[in-house]
Amino acid sequence: MLSVHGRRDDGFHALSSVVAPLAFGDQLHIRRADQDKLVCSDPNIPVGSDNLILRALAAFRKRIGAIGAFEFSLEKKIPMGAGLGGGSSNAAAALLGVNELLGKPLNQDALMELAAEIGSDCPFFINPVPAVMRGRGEIIEPLDRDVGRRMIGLPIILFRPEFSIGTAWAYGQLIESSPDSYEAETIGLGRIDRFKREGVIADLLFNSFEKAVGRKFLAIPTMLEDLRSEGFHVLLSGSGSCCFSIGRENIENLREILNAGWGDHVFWVETKIC
Repeated sequence: MLSVHGRRDDGFHALSSVVAPLAFGDQLHIRRADQDKLVCSDPNIPVGSDNLILRALAAFRKRIGAIGAFEFSLEKKIPMGAGLGGGSSNAAAALLGVNELLGKPLNQDALMELAAEIGSDCPFFINPVPAVMRGRGEIIEPLDRDVGRRMIGLPIILFRPEFSIGTAWAYGQLIESSPDSYEAETIGLGRIDRFKREGVIADLLFNSFEKAVGRKFLAIPTMLEDLRSEGFHVLLSGSGSCCFSIGRENIENLREILNAGWGDHVFWVETKIC
């Protein structure tokens, strides 16, 4: 769930969200080196100082002091502009890895504080467990053990059309169509409370961005409506463009509908909540 409530005085957006880690992602290899360096398996990924991995290293160095240099090798599997937290998870992995190699000078709270300086949803990936995310994304409240246990192991199908959606652009669409694009915080939190009590994950599925980005990218809401009419529990992930389906029932039918609407080369990953 991703319920966006409106802009805050600091320019960020207030949100309430339920987030969960997947058994799928990039791989980041870290080692000590003579100079800082980032290489990536995807040539389309910028590897300069603006990359969140190197920004994470710079933030760590600013906090600790002289820590030497590090080389990062990124195996990219998460598409850019997919709303799956790829860049944020890479930054968090960089913080965790460097901290490990240095003998853990920072505890988890300090790492989460540092992660929040890099990106709003980076703190989640320091200790990725099913959680409620609030504030601008930096307030993480792990779900109660019983509630989280109901989510862990749930099969997830990721699918994505052949285009990306920029996060800044997506938030701009919310601003342009405000206030109708925002949901009251009481409604979002009420949805979360019902899920905690009743455990029906289908009742949790809501994303403020679906209508906003769908005005331009019609392929997304059209496909999601078709799939829902067939009984699939589907939703846009984050600001998109990746979507997901919960469960493995009628998986061949899901694939056929996607191929018919989006073509035979749809991004497709079968994974689970971990």
